[in-house]
Amino acid sequence: MARAALSGESFEGVEVVIQNPGGKRWVARLNVAPLRDVAGTVVGAITCFQDVTREHDMRLALERQQRTFDLAMIASKMGTWRYTMADNICIYDENAQRLYGLTNARFLHDEEGVKAKFHPDDMDVMWARVAKALDPAGDGYYDVEYRVKQLDGSWRWLSAWGLVEFEGDGAQRKPVAIAGASRDLTELKEAQGLQQLLNNELNHRVKNTLATVQSIIFQTLRGAIDLQATRKTLEGRIVSLAGVHDLLTERSWSGADLRDVVARAMAPFEAGQITFSGPFLEVSPKQALALSLALHELATNAVKYGSLSRPEGRVRIEWEVRTNQLDLSWRESGGPPVVPPSRRGFGSRLIEGGLVRDMEGQARLEFAADGVRCLIRATVGQGYSGESRPGENSKR
Repeated sequence: MARAALSGESFEGVEVVIQNPGGKRWVARLNVAPLRDVAGTVVGAITCFQDVTREHDMRLALERQQRTFDLAMIASKMGTWRYTMADNICIYDENAQRLYGLTNARFLHDEEGVKAKFHPDDMDVMWARVAKALDPAGDGYYDVEYRVKQLDGSWRWLSAWGLVEFEGDGAQRKPVAIAGASRDLTELKEAQGLQQLLNNELNHRVKNTLATVQSIIFQTLRGAIDLQATRKTLEGRIVSLAGVHDLLTERSWSGADLRDVVARAMAPFEAGQITFSGPFLEVSPKQALALSLALHELATNAVKYGSLSRPEGRVRIEWEVRTNQLDLSWRESGGPPVVPPSRRGFGSRLIEGGLVRDMEGQARLEFAADGVRCLIRATVGQGYSGESRPGENSKR
């Protein structure tokens, strides 16, 4: 008002907050103009106050709502867009521009632009969904998943959905635009891919485990005479297999420490008669399973015929690693004199056949007079620390 009266300036639509003497606050829109006399000299100012409190509050509410919407779209990794048929242009909001890897809100959906932006393997399904949505006889709903190229050349999975705007009725009904939103599906797709990979791996492991159990049952029952003894032998072998499965599950089937494999395999047997030592060594799941079954067979035979059949008998398990090569030895002592078997049993076939195959190495079973010996040589990976722990046993 002072500037209008002093310099003749005019103001229109200026909003101010006014507080009345009683404390009431309200928003006014002001129009201020200079007041001039007949000679044109500014002699004062005229002010028009319009109460726009309700309009102001509604505008603030809309701005807050828009901010909430924008934050929600950012948090949910979503963006909005509108595609118009007349000019073949899609307008993307800022969130959608980030999702689609765009630097401009306007995107021309010509052949060149579409081929450069959308993955070729997703083009057919995208255009099929567009055609379905644009059908005047349809519901106008658009829903599709596709990959779009980012500024760095990578691909991002998006889910896009929207509704078609139609004009006219009946035979004159025609689509004019599609308005919708898109959401980032990349993490979900990666999780689904990982889940499928895990399912495939699980199926593979289940098949392998069932094949192993089938082989154990067949080999155990072959030539069996004493049903009770055969049942006990079969249970022991399957329990041994289950034990190493538990060990591998604890490590998400990434492998296992050889010391833990040996300890689990020897756990059912007399702890005071069995000792083992060797450095930390990470073995693969296949190697852990093979070693566990082989060691269980050696211990079972030692209980029946070897050093573990007598209180003074002992078993010593030792291993060392040199340049990705494992040398593991099983040595029995203090048992009855060893008589070489007249035929090859399950344990011999397992050690000299399956163990050699799964360990990618060699195995030699010796029936020395003073105790059975088994020497295993295998190729191993890099999971070796060189730390040795002598004097450990299965009950550590």
